[in-house]
Amino acid sequence: MNRPIVLSTEARRAAAQRLQQWIKDELDQEVGGLQAEALLDVVLTDIGPLFYNRGVADARTVVAARAEDLDDALHGLERQSPLR
Repeated sequence: MNRPIVLSTEARRAAAQRLQQWIKDELDQEVGGLQAEALLDVVLTDIGPLFYNRGVADARTVVAARAEDLDDALHGLERQSPLR
């Protein structure tokens, strides 16, 4: 399942404006809004999944730790019985 990363209109506009500003400040180049949005599309399509996958891996680690804690708690609820 490879769903694209989608931003809200407001987030997309803000990200494109931030890219424009960064390019101006760091590269001393002026780019238009359409160019910034095209660059944003490349970032979202090609680079964004790397960050997304890292977030999923981090979440998986947290869930696994919580599942282990839950398993320990469930073992603590078990009662001894001479019958098995």
